[in-house]
Amino acid sequence: MRIGIDAKWYFEGPPSGRRVVKSLVDQLLKMDDQNEYIIFLNRKQKNRPFVGKKNNVTLCYVWAGNNLLSNLLILPFQETRYKIDVLLYQNFISPLGAGKKIAYIHDVLFLSNPEYYTVFERLYFAPLKFLARRAHAIITVSEEEKKRLLRYGFCEDPDKIIVAYHGVDESFMPLKRYEPDHVDEVKKRFNLPAQYLLYVGRLNLRKNIDNLLHAIPLLQNKKIPLLIVGAENWKKSNHEGIIRKLGIENRIIFTGAIYKDLGVVYALAKVFCFPSYAESFGLPPLEAMACGVPVVVSNTTSLPEVCGNAGNYVQPDQPEEIALAIDNLLTNDQLYEEKRRLGLEQAKKFTWAHTSQSILECMCAGLKK
Repeated sequence: MRIGIDAKWYFEGPPSGRRVVKSLVDQLLKMDDQNEYIIFLNRKQKNRPFVGKKNNVTLCYVWAGNNLLSNLLILPFQETRYKIDVLLYQNFISPLGAGKKIAYIHDVLFLSNPEYYTVFERLYFAPLKFLARRAHAIITVSEEEKKRLLRYGFCEDPDKIIVAYHGVDESFMPLKRYEPDHVDEVKKRFNLPAQYLLYVGRLNLRKNIDNLLHAIPLLQNKKIPLLIVGAENWKKSNHEGIIRKLGIENRIIFTGAIYKDLGVVYALAKVFCFPSYAESFGLPPLEAMACGVPVVVSNTTSLPEVCGNAGNYVQPDQPEEIALAIDNLLTNDQLYEEKRRLGLEQAKKFTWAHTSQSILECMCAGLKK
């Protein structure tokens, strides 16, 4: 069977999307020697090395200036050219072309939570529902997101929506498994404090950094800083003004986005904080748990589904609850160790091998129907 994979985000793209696409493609090519793969990559990265190249893999570099237009107009042409049997699209499928089409829809939060998206973003995603209804199958990332897809009419048949949880990359592991010299080098490179709270993700309203910042002066520990890893995003929060108003400039550290050695940054943290208002999955808390770090997360949307009994849950609009959950971990060694252990166990349930197997089965089954 000839399988096409839309992997235009393999080298560059939305932070979480890039990690998901790269992990999925690498694992699929590692585990499957039976099918032929045509991997669609951004032509701007044509000189970047692709380590997964094998005899059953063909690389096709395409224009990727706009994911929607590229999927609608460019990929169907290549589908015909390579005689692809089934094509896995990121979000938008194309009704053109003769092969089977599977839409890998990461979230439709722009419908359930439009307040966190700009008008431009909502207009951009508007065709997603129309196109998804023409897909042979839909893959999404959580049971919560499947419910959202059904609620907003992306599909009438629940059996056509397959849930394939994200996995945790093997580079995310407890601190003791990293080389000490490597850990010291990362500490020096990012000038990391001896202890810190950690947030990883985009800096926008949906991620609720504002209430996390309001929780910092409420902590019993008046010195521990908050390390914020991520890039600013549209609909960004008012974090700079809040930091000045609260007088906590000396307790907030911004690093910008970190990709290489992010696992070490996780593993060195004391507590991971993720009080997001809405998530389709929630990869950063899962990565933190895999690194042996207890997590404080919102009790909303998919986060309880992902974190299970390892999560320390809070109402996202209550800074007092966020501060109390962090305090409980910092002052109760028994609770801390219990949540750390439960987090490691929970993270083991999410592997890219399992994700890839579920998606491969969906693609193979999709060809037969």
